[in-house]
Amino acid sequence: MADLVDFNLLFRVARDEALARNSKLTLAIIQREGTDANVLLAGAAAAAEEVLGQLQFVEAGLFLDSAVGTQLDRLVFDRYGLTRKPAAAAQGFIQFTTTVPNPSGFIIPSGTQVQTTDGIQYVTTVAASFPAATVGPIQVAIRSALAGIDQQARIGTITSIVSQITGSPSDLVVTNTQATAGAADEELDDSLRNRARLFFVTARKGTKSALEAGALAVPGVVTATAFEGLDTFGNPSRRVQLVVADSFTIQLANFSTTPPPAYQVQAQALALEVQNGLNDVRAYGIQVDVIVAAVVLLPIILRLTFNAGTDIALATTRARAAAVNYCNGLAPGVTFQPTDLIDLLRPVPGLFISGQEVANPPGPVICNPTQVLRSSLELVTTSQA
Repeated sequence: MADLVDFNLLFRVARDEALARNSKLTLAIIQREGTDANVLLAGAAAAAEEVLGQLQFVEAGLFLDSAVGTQLDRLVFDRYGLTRKPAAAAQGFIQFTTTVPNPSGFIIPSGTQVQTTDGIQYVTTVAASFPAATVGPIQVAIRSALAGIDQQARIGTITSIVSQITGSPSDLVVTNTQATAGAADEELDDSLRNRARLFFVTARKGTKSALEAGALAVPGVVTATAFEGLDTFGNPSRRVQLVVADSFTIQLANFSTTPPPAYQVQAQALALEVQNGLNDVRAYGIQVDVIVAAVVLLPIILRLTFNAGTDIALATTRARAAAVNYCNGLAPGVTFQPTDLIDLLRPVPGLFISGQEVANPPGPVICNPTQVLRSSLELVTTSQA
């Protein structure tokens, strides 16, 4: 065992002690397997190794860095009141269709079971009406019957209707035109440890780190970054923007593809879940807007020219605040346009606008539909032209 003596060392210690105390014993007798002396000393060494192993196991459970599994669960709950995030179910949408118009309408009840080609079962989360004289498609929200990342369904794999739907025709079929999203496995030890380490940092609540930790405690959320709203003078505007992402959003952000049509609905559901999870974390009276996207931080360099008699420090601060507010007001997938930022700098008192105020980035910055550009006062620097 690591950091502790093992059976072989314990046996050698017992052997040497026995030889030192009894001159009639010989090394050959003790070393020969099966002799009484060998069995007695080996049994004592084995028992000692078990005791030491148990002591190591118990002591490891007393420290955040060494506790694992249920030990870690008990430790973080006893010390911090935190619990491990459970596995999250996959969510998505399916479509019901028929080959010929159905003569009479019917209801697809909530809880209707459907299944993928490889046996993963989903249930509808809402009831839906299939009108008469139509062939569909009728879109219905679903979630996986079980939780875990392996419950995700690829496009076109949900093809079986398991439940009996009263009044449905024999040619009723189901499919999913988009992959499901939102599934996650039970939180790993490393993630739980990291959240526990942030506990005392975030215990005051309402802070940037507390908001981010509160969002990360929501099952399925893997990243969370908070940005503070600013007024025209660069002071906090009592509004906070929290950008979160699940593994599906991050995966989409790595490809220049248009997200599935149902992605916005799924993102809104995740945003609402995070919003509800922040009720005991956000400062009372402070609005927290939740956006689902992958954050791309954007450094901005402003090249400023001032009119004579201008309070340069104040004008610079207002210009930096305008740059932060412009960038942080961009929706996911929207391009950063230097010319748009220059237009927002025009009302700043004391600035002489030449059209060359944005030194970096020198041109438009394009992001994927599930990415969002964000900046901060620390990332906005200025230089005089």
